Amino acid sequence: MASTRGPYAKSARVRAAAIEAAAELFGAAGYRGATFKDVAAKLGMTAAGLTYYFPDKDALLAAVLDERDRPAVTEGTALPPSPSRTDITDHVMRILTENITHPGLAELHCVLSAEATSIEHPAHEHFRDRYRKARELLTDAFEASIARGEIRSSVPPRALATLLLGVLDGVQLQWLLDPEEVDMRATVRAFVDDLLAPVGSS
Repeated sequence: MASTRGPYAKSARVRAAAIEAAAELFGAAGYRGATFKDVAAKLGMTAAGLTYYFPDKDALLAAVLDERDRPAVTEGTALPPSPSRTDITDHVMRILTENITHPGLAELHCVLSAEATSIEHPAHEHFRDRYRKARELLTDAFEASIARGEIRSSVPPRALATLLLGVLDGVQLQWLLDPEEVDMRATVRAFVDDLLAPVGSS
């Protein structure tokens, strides 16, 4: 079994700490508002020292985004093949649970995705492609569920996918701003149950 001690272990610890620090700073001040030097200072090191682990701010941002997306691709959170209406609902609620458990990552998503609407932002392609993939996955899921007669919605599958993603982001933003007032889990669950109402329901 490989040793977990030595320079490799230290490098992994520093990289993990840098990603965590950058995520916190980017979530609070945005990518443009936080500097590479700010991240280094939070770690108690110089910017030159941090370049040993990340060559520049863009590389650090890429690592932060990878970490932000990691929970969404871990086993147990992905949609199964040919998902049912229940599978889709459970999938959405698992994502919500992940965001509620890690509000810092939810805040980071809100801040960076808003900044990344600018085509010049280094995370623009990441978020554009992320939403494209999410729309495609949900569209396929809705098409399969509608074809099986599980969902009575008259809204086209792609529009359903776009609408659901918009509601998730919008309710999450309101929850981050006012968590005592907005019950994100109950609100989204009520919307999804109505949006994906089963055939025969009224």
